[in-house]
Amino acid sequence: MYITFTDEAMKKISPILNQKNDRRIVLMYEDGVSPYSITAEGAMQISLVILILRNDQPLLPWFDMEVDSNYGKIPVKGYAKEYLAENMKVEVSTFGGLVITSEQGILDDSVIVRDGPMMA
Repeated sequence: MYITFTDEAMKKISPILNQKNDRRIVLMYEDGVSPYSITAEGAMQISLVILILRNDQPLLPWFDMEVDSNYGKIPVKGYAKEYLAENMKVEVSTFGGLVITSEQGILDDSVIVRDGPMMA
C-alpha cells in the first residue's frame, strides 16, 4: 500500500503537523477504538481521519501496521486495511476539503485533520 499526499493537501495538514517538530501523521479509521477516536457514529460509512500525534503518544496496540507514503511511514489500524486501497491519494476537493481517492474511486470525501496531542 502507498499513500500520496498532494502538495495542496499538505498545505491543509501542515499548520497542525508543523506546530512543533515532534509530530507525525497517522491515518485512523474512525471506529471508536483507540484513545484518539471520538466516535463510531459514522460506522455505516467509511470515516477516515488524518490524526496528528506527538512522537511520544502511543500507537500500539491500535495502530499495528504502517503504510508507505511520500511523507514516510504512516501508521494505520491493521484490521481496517479492508477500507483502504493499494494506491491512495490525499488531495483537496473542488470544494476545498480533503478527500482520499484510489484507483477504485473515492474512499472518503470528508476527511478531517485532527490535532491529537491533547488526547490520551
